[in-house]
Amino acid sequence: MQVGLGAWIKRLEATVDAGALDGLDAGSFADERGHRRSVDGLLIAWLRGVRPEGARGFGVDLELWDALAGGGPVDAGVWCSGGALQDPRAPGRGEVSIEVWTERELSAIQALWALGVERGNAGWRERAEAAARWCVEELQPDNATGHPWGVNAFAALAAGGDFEADLYAQTLLHNAQVGLGRPGRFANLVLLASLRSLEAFAGDQAG
Repeated sequence: MQVGLGAWIKRLEATVDAGALDGLDAGSFADERGHRRSVDGLLIAWLRGVRPEGARGFGVDLELWDALAGGGPVDAGVWCSGGALQDPRAPGRGEVSIEVWTERELSAIQALWALGVERGNAGWRERAEAAARWCVEELQPDNATGHPWGVNAFAALAAGGDFEADLYAQTLLHNAQVGLGRPGRFANLVLLASLRSLEAFAGDQAG
């Protein structure tokens, strides 16, 4: 059965805590384990509608999140022509675990899909969805370390009738809640960002 976009929006609305942004300081943010990532400041800046501060780091995911949060240009050369946004054959691929590589891929997919919505570029959304399809075929969602990146793109595919993408998104959402019975501090922000972009896309479609 096809899952409508509205169903995924309602599912995320019932899951996330939007109040978590109140008084949140990107500079001192850490998850329950005290971990901080290079993408944290960019994610929080975009959610709060402010310009990001500090170093961005390197990688396709960080470049796309920097473009999304900072409003800068998107370099189409930062992703591959097909399949995954990161080149799985690139030098350095074997230097990181499959979990880390998968998380970065899903993070890049989420940012690119949101950029496509925000800037009205259907081609970017479609490229993100193509990478999401590649993930469904090639990567287990369990590899995502409990951080539910990319739910927006998988939900969009589900709304188009892709049942496997819907299951993938459901698994990401479930895994983010296993440890605490709810999304952790960081997972909550990731899901909130997916929700924001899905709501914006639904609004554009309705308009």
